[in-house]
Amino acid sequence: MILNPDVDPALFHDCQWLPIIDWNVKFFGAHIHRVKADWCMPEESHIGFEIALILEGRQETIMENNVYSVGKGDILMIPPGFKHVTQCVSPDGMYYFSTHFNVDDPLFRQEMIKNNQLFFPAGTETNTKLQKVVHSWISMVRENGEYTTADRFRMQIALFELFGIFSQMISTGLEPRIAPSSVQYAKAIMEAIQSRFKPYRGDESGEQTFRLEDVAASLGISPGYAQEVFRKVYGYSPRHYLSETKLHEAKVLIQQPNLPLNKVASLLGYSSLAHFSRQFKRWTGTSPLKYRQTLKPITDEQRS
Repeated sequence: MILNPDVDPALFHDCQWLPIIDWNVKFFGAHIHRVKADWCMPEESHIGFEIALILEGRQETIMENNVYSVGKGDILMIPPGFKHVTQCVSPDGMYYFSTHFNVDDPLFRQEMIKNNQLFFPAGTETNTKLQKVVHSWISMVRENGEYTTADRFRMQIALFELFGIFSQMISTGLEPRIAPSSVQYAKAIMEAIQSRFKPYRGDESGEQTFRLEDVAASLGISPGYAQEVFRKVYGYSPRHYLSETKLHEAKVLIQQPNLPLNKVASLLGYSSLAHFSRQFKRWTGTSPLKYRQTLKPITDEQRS
């Protein structure tokens, strides 16, 4: 690969290159939390992966019709789009760490989801490696919530260590199963969705302005083929990805207790609170107000 087209390629004869890395990586929702015995998180799903380490007590997670009993030292990973309900089952409460991460490398995401190893019991080799990364994040938690640029870089370094552990776990004997052109098309569609979804903007945005037909036309492919390659690479439809992105942003905004719900609706591009409430209930089965009320005890405990 020649960085400057004006340079004579002969100057790089027999040169060995490392690959270009052009990933969008997101690390979000990382927190430690001590909860009471009756704590329960209602059904939800995320656009990224979730990883949870139990520090004290035990939780039960129901995910895709499977029940996971996660005790002290155990680690559970939840893939994107997997609906799950989590509750504390310890009479003395529970103490846990949880975070979410996302990377738009299609092959990594596909193999992580297909790998099917979600539970990592305490004492196992992979659990020990993962705990080292997770505890590095825990050591970075600041009570005042103030973080420096150096802190953020250290968090990202730990995240890439996590990617390395998972990559080694899933890479044995694997060959790419998706054509490179399909991967490029799917990635372009995802980037188009991300560019069209503009939260915190006062006009109508998001799903109203995203048209798969327009994106497909710009790529020179049919809408049907665009749907097909996106689903093949990421495991869900472009519309589902957009909805999950909006739902994630909605939950983040709702968790801000001083932000009125009509303002949340406006920031997400909805014409009215009623419109936003109907959509949120279709996504979660509950209204924005009731969802906020379920989070109040959590917020109070975090402040105490």
